[in-house]
Amino acid sequence: WRCTGCLGKPEYCMSCCRDAHQRLPFHRVEQWVGTHFEPSWCYIAGLVNHLGHTRKPCP
Repeated sequence: WRCTGCLGKPEYCMSCCRDAHQRLPFHRVEQWVGTHFEPSWCYIAGLVNHLGHTRKPCP
């Protein structure tokens, strides 16, 4: 995984990409597919953003 929105286009493993973008859900990420990077989405890395309730699921 790498982020085109972060300075320097850092590369991450899937869980680090998810953790790094917990508060940056609109950054554009790309996923390595064996020979090249392909556009992807943070939700594929498992990112879930809860709106309201201080970023926690509704009670």
